[in-house]
Amino acid sequence: MRISSYFSLAAGLVLAALSSPLFANDDSDWSTDHLDDAWAERALAHPELDQGWCQPCHDDSDHRVGRCEVREFSYPQVRRPVAIDGGQNSGMTVMGWNRDHVRILYRVTTRARTEERARALAAEVQLELIKDWLRPDGPSAKSGESWRVEVKAWVPRASDLALSTHNGPLGVRDVHGTMDLSSVNGPVSLVDLGGAVQARIQNGPLHVTLAGLRWDGAGLDAEAENGPLSLVLSADYSARFETGTINGPGSMDYPIASNHRGGWITTTLGKGGPPVRVVTHNGPFQITMR
Repeated sequence: MRISSYFSLAAGLVLAALSSPLFANDDSDWSTDHLDDAWAERALAHPELDQGWCQPCHDDSDHRVGRCEVREFSYPQVRRPVAIDGGQNSGMTVMGWNRDHVRILYRVTTRARTEERARALAAEVQLELIKDWLRPDGPSAKSGESWRVEVKAWVPRASDLALSTHNGPLGVRDVHGTMDLSSVNGPVSLVDLGGAVQARIQNGPLHVTLAGLRWDGAGLDAEAENGPLSLVLSADYSARFETGTINGPGSMDYPIASNHRGGWITTTLGKGGPPVRVVTHNGPFQITMR
């Protein structure tokens, strides 16, 4: 049975989801499809270029001067899991690759009243590995000044992850392992993952794309308290499946037989399988086929 359902809530939340860089498809956005060695070398040589980064280098809205620097961090191969804490205003994208080591690039973005001060501020910001956690470190914020760090991490496809952000993007793609993911203010994007994955988001948006025909591993449990949810999966996906929203409009054009009430769906897809739970409590949700 094909179900189409629409529930009432302010359309602004939908627009917020659609305008988020994590929901876009253009090659100039956050998409990790082409973030390879060539991209990394280009980013190191031209730190002001925004292609591939979630957060822009320049922002003219406050009449301050911006500066961007891209650096490489030497990550010890023996560290497991890969643990990154974004701190107050930083974010990260973690991508699986077919190599046995971790590569870390990070972009420092500063804003100040003068170019000289923006450059000096950037020099004070760095990544540090303390008690197995990779964290940005920098000076306390002063009036008219700010800094943030965005991390791009390539990890072996079979990797355990512990990732946390407060105000900044969090994205994971093509990784299989045990993952503990948390974000206070997103956006958050989880694409083609496997293993035992738990994600908790206070304020989204949350985007999830499921790989293959069933979950490979113990299961997925991704929950947002507030914010839009976008879920993409194949038409013949198999899982013990839970999705939807408590308060918000829903848009679904997907073959699901379910006794769902309102915007909440609990059902068995196809032949069943590991549990896949992707929900938001307050916000719109959308399900589409890949």
